[in-house]
Order: sequence, then structure tokens, then C-alpha cells
Amino acid sequence: MQKDYERVVMRIVITGVPGTGKSEVSEIVAAILRLNRISLAELINKEMPEEIEEGEKVVDIKKLQKLVEDYFIGKDNYVVESHLACEVVIPADYIFVLRTHPDILKKRLEKRKYDKKKIDENIEAELLDYCVQRVQQVYAWKPVEIDTTNTTPAKAAEKIVNAIKYKKRVVDDVNYSDELKKKLGLKK
Repeated sequence: MQKDYERVVMRIVITGVPGTGKSEVSEIVAAILRLNRISLAELINKEMPEEIEEGEKVVDIKKLQKLVEDYFIGKDNYVVESHLACEVVIPADYIFVLRTHPDILKKRLEKRKYDKKKIDENIEAELLDYCVQRVQQVYAWKPVEIDTTNTTPAKAAEKIVNAIKYKKRVVDDVNYSDELKKKLGLKK
């Protein structure tokens, strides 16, 4: 007997800024739903030549879009994860953006030994809802947001599976406008 969330074809995209839990959560979701997990970062490292700019790998989004279009021809039943998944159109039935409170995000990125500039850039992206906004622009639909601040990867994965099962368009109401105002000096 099939469960409600099991279908012949299921294509899930999980995105969010670095440090929100995409890799771990996507592994669990893929295992629960018996889907292939695809790391866009691994695909990029394998298929795209590296371009280093100021000591960082820079990905040409147009080239990435072409790679994605070619790679996903005829593929179904997958979970794709990457912070770049909000920049290109990947065939998807569901798009989830993982969100994390900036204070917790900072600690996670420091633990990964990110430099201060990169930490600040990612916190700013989270404060500005960058991945949510990009998904809306690139895919022309609103993603489902999952707050990973005070939860385990397993609980976040469970939220995703339940959102699919119960066709929920809103799971967590994530809003960091107060934190953004504080950062801009507009609120104490």
C-alpha cells in the first residue's frame, strides 16, 4: 500500500544559505522517500572547470543552468540540494528553503572555519531572505520555508516529508526583519 506522499515521480529541491543544514536534511529526506540525493556542489566540482577569483570558486550561473538542463533530462525521483539551487531552474515539484537564525548561523559558519567576510555575506543573505526571493524570481513560485534554528536535521526532514504528504504551502513563518533593523541601526 502506497503512502500519500509516494508518487511515481517526485522532484524536490532544497536550498538555503550555507550552514542551514541542506546536506544532512536532504540525505534524510532522500532516505525516507527512497529518492536519489544529488548534491549540486558535487555535480559542479565534477562537471565544471574551476574558476578562482579572489581565492574563491566562482560559478558562472549561465553555464550552471546549461549543465542543469543537460543533466536532469530524463531524470526523476530526486532530492537536489545546494545554496545555488535558488539561482537556476531545476525541474521540481517541491522547493524548500532552509532558514536559520543569524546568531546560530554565525556559530555554525565559524565552526566550519569560514572567514569573517564570508560569514557576514551569508548572514546578510539570510537576513534579506535572499534564497526565498531568488526562488520566487527564478522559479516564479513561493517556496516552503523550514526553520532549522532549534531543531535536528531529522526533525527538519520530517517537516519536509509532512509538507509533501499534507500538501502544506506554509510550514514555518520565518522573519528576521527585527534582526535586520538591528544590524542597520534602525532598532535597539
